[in-house]
Amino acid sequence: MKNNLLEKIKNKYSYLTKPFLIILAIFLFAIYPIIRANFNYIDDLGRVDSGYRGWADFSRFVSEYLSVAIHTSDYLTDISPLPQILAVVIIAISCTIVLKLFSDEKISFSKIIAVIPIGLSPYFLECLSYKYDSVYMALSVLACILPFIFYGKTRKNKWIFSIAIIIGTLVMSMSYQASSGIIPLMALFLAFKYWNNKESKDATNILILSAISYIIGLLFFRIFIMKPIDTYVSSAIVSLNNLIPTFFSNLAIFYQNLLSDFRTIWKVLTALIVIFFIINNIRGTKQNKILSFVFSIVLLILSCCLAFGVYPALEKLIFYPRTMYGIGVLISLIAINGINIKKTFIPKVCICILCYSFITFCFTYGNVLSEHKRYVDFRTESVINELSKVEIMKNNDTKYIYLKGTIGYSPSMENMPDDYKNILSRLIQQSFSGKLYMWDVYYFKEYFKINNIKIANPETSVVPKNLETVCDTMYFSIETNNTDFILINLK
Repeated sequence: MKNNLLEKIKNKYSYLTKPFLIILAIFLFAIYPIIRANFNYIDDLGRVDSGYRGWADFSRFVSEYLSVAIHTSDYLTDISPLPQILAVVIIAISCTIVLKLFSDEKISFSKIIAVIPIGLSPYFLECLSYKYDSVYMALSVLACILPFIFYGKTRKNKWIFSIAIIIGTLVMSMSYQASSGIIPLMALFLAFKYWNNKESKDATNILILSAISYIIGLLFFRIFIMKPIDTYVSSAIVSLNNLIPTFFSNLAIFYQNLLSDFRTIWKVLTALIVIFFIINNIRGTKQNKILSFVFSIVLLILSCCLAFGVYPALEKLIFYPRTMYGIGVLISLIAINGINIKKTFIPKVCICILCYSFITFCFTYGNVLSEHKRYVDFRTESVINELSKVEIMKNNDTKYIYLKGTIGYSPSMENMPDDYKNILSRLIQQSFSGKLYMWDVYYFKEYFKINNIKIANPETSVVPKNLETVCDTMYFSIETNNTDFILINLK
């Protein structure tokens, strides 16, 4: 029986092997520069240094406990690039499932290319930059996509589908909540596919079962699992009275960032893909064409509202690229559903150019990341070399170091055109500076065994008068009161 089951699975899904391997090869090829950069990205700095987990503080219990299995220890050593490789394998599986759901058994190369933005949109690149978190971020995407392969017409399959959505919602909520918009997107586009094929009953079932199961999963997580948090982000949802205005206000900020981040070529090609999606669905629908046009517009509007999941409804949220990768999933769903009709040469070309542009941006980003790392290393080590010569550093008393200014970005990034610089400056958030951002000083403070120092808070610390300048270079100057205070001016 076991052999028969395996044989059935093999016969049913063997046609997906080649698309999966092609997608995986593209992903591994594209992220190679990011892996080669070997950049300790934001939280990676702390985890490489101290081996802590800390995901449970954000209710990401799947990440918390799965990390022990992946790292084979409670202490998380740096095992990169293994988590990033696992991440792209998981995303490749997710993309293959999307192909299965929205294609027949003859999967064209253009459809394979159409799902590439799920993993290689500029926003998901931030997720893949993390040496530790990337695998759990990818897992949250898979948890949102996998349940949809269980949908079937029988009553038993519908129950299985509902349970799968609930489980997927819980896994997503306990791994990375930025994926919370993917289940609504998948439900909307899959239902639209069934409706276009005049299977309205299945379309209705998918929408109703997905919505109910998704809400059950979210409520169960919030009531029984979630640990409330209020730091730089908050788990609190805005009051009912302010929910709608706040939701759309936050949504507007997300899309303002999107318009600023996306290069002109990305915006033009995405707009063309959307237009051809509408045209080709009208051409290929089995329903009334006017109704299909109206539903296509409604689908796009709803999808744009739901792409970021529950995030726009939060009281306090961040708008970093890693919270916006639902847009990549949306682009892929529009693209793959826009080329289902034969004789659609132009949209296929648009999709291929867009994805090629995303891949080239992966190389640009990875190489800029490598140069930025080299630049930060040089500037930090230059300061430390001169700091070690300062007389008061030779005693064992506690010294307060006040960092002023910033080194900015590497010259290779500063020289970039604006349509590159906008998104790159949001992807590369950390540098070496006196700002309150903890990761800007973590490398300086923790990685070089500088004993008996404390970093002064620039908002609360008072700089003593009559400081003596002991070092002045083209990159920085060092001033001290010769007892317990050092001012470092970064230029």
